[in-house]
Amino acid sequence: MDVKTTIRNGDADGLRLLLAEDSSRANALVRWGINDCVLTHPLHYVSDMLFEGKLARGKELALVELLIQAGADLDFQRDGKNGKSDTPLIGAASLGAEEVGLRLLDAGARPELRGLFGETALHWAALLGEDRLAGRLIEGADLNLKDEKYKSPPLGWAIHGWGDPPAGNHGRQREVVVLLVSAGARLEPEWLESEKVRANPAMLAALRAGTL
Repeated sequence: MDVKTTIRNGDADGLRLLLAEDSSRANALVRWGINDCVLTHPLHYVSDMLFEGKLARGKELALVELLIQAGADLDFQRDGKNGKSDTPLIGAASLGAEEVGLRLLDAGARPELRGLFGETALHWAALLGEDRLAGRLIEGADLNLKDEKYKSPPLGWAIHGWGDPPAGNHGRQREVVVLLVSAGARLEPEWLESEKVRANPAMLAALRAGTL
């Protein structure tokens, strides 16, 4: 039995025993994927397994709580050839693990850290329509911060996710758009003029008014 297996199986009791024997396991990177080519932090791995459908939804928080209590690094990032890896918080937001993201914030995870594309967790929460997580991440955030790959702020990601729902979609991009606009996110003129927005009256109204 190892950390990888207990997380994948949602075995909180097994994980508790492993961490009690050696708390450093909470930060021992997990190899997984095809030929074990992916190397990730245990906190991130919880979200990975949720996204993959291998971990039953509802079991994630008990695992995350055990890792946090054992001293897991909430802001772990690994340097790579393309920049820093995603933090566990960015991983949670990008993989649709909204509850994990909220718990990491409660535990003190830093929301301003940027991931592989120079994006923050707020960008991903906006894309996937995770309105509860986005609502927390908006507090004190630079709402107009653009990522380094797509050159778009969180509002642009929300608009894209609304029109072209991504894997792991939570479907509440409208609520996220309203939150961002109401909080002062800047509207780019080309968004209001784009065919995708103009063809969606609800999206156009949310962008213009910032109200549901």
